[in-house]
Amino acid sequence: MQYFVRAVEMHKESDRTFGRELLCAGLGAARDEAKRMVLASDPALRLRADACARNRGHVQTKYRCWLNERGEFQETVLV
Repeated sequence: MQYFVRAVEMHKESDRTFGRELLCAGLGAARDEAKRMVLASDPALRLRADACARNRGHVQTKYRCWLNERGEFQETVLV
């Protein structure tokens, strides 16, 4: 199993990948890195970060966080 973080700019027109996938040692490390990326980003970017697991080519998003329109931090655990 491989864990990684991917970041996406959230716009009405489309979702654009922001940078490359960042590999992490485990799900906890991926979740922490996703939080760090979102909190350190410019709120105008509307960045959303997903902590994901890849197993035999199948990708599953486990955690998602983002800043909403008012700049408030939001997060959700996906099972």
